[in-house]
Amino acid sequence: MKLNRKFSQKETVLILILTFVLLGFIYYFFTYDYLESQLRSYDTTDLDSQITLEQKRAAMISQMKQDIANGTVAYSGEVATYNNLSNEMTELNNIFSGTSVYNFDFEEPEATDSTVRRNINITFTSNSYAEAEKIISSLYSCKYRCLISDLDIAAGSESGVLQSGPVSVSMKVTFFETLEGATDTSGIIVDSSSDESQTDGTTSSSAASY
Repeated sequence: MKLNRKFSQKETVLILILTFVLLGFIYYFFTYDYLESQLRSYDTTDLDSQITLEQKRAAMISQMKQDIANGTVAYSGEVATYNNLSNEMTELNNIFSGTSVYNFDFEEPEATDSTVRRNINITFTSNSYAEAEKIISSLYSCKYRCLISDLDIAAGSESGVLQSGPVSVSMKVTFFETLEGATDTSGIIVDSSSDESQTDGTTSSSAASY
């Protein structure tokens, strides 16, 4: 039995429409949808957001340093006679008394000529960025001369936003003291450049501890 029937124009149009619809479904499920899923897997929205936050953080730290420097240009704290550690500790404890958590890591004091440098690595957590700025400003203007370096500020919450919530801060603070008038020089590491001597026409340097 042979099927020898000519489709009408209407039937031909319907068949063509169904064919295009079928091809459209095939394209969507096997091509378009696959490409979209691949693009979603390479979404850089989170990365862009992180970059923006880091840029804001760097800008805020830079502004903080500038604000503090501008406010303390004329200030010069007291250069106390060695050993002034107990007084410096009292000053530090007063400054950080309002923070959530703080930690001091003391390095051995080092002397160059009559100048003693006491480096302290400090980390602390404050309730807000404004509070952290106030603490750092208090350090710059404290009673005893010091220098702040290696300042780093990070958001303490998962949001990564410095403007709100707690912040974590790490920095190095160097207190300056003098050996002039000192009655005890124990515990000091002497900078080799300040302890040079002549021996047989040659110059030798050495580091020593008092």
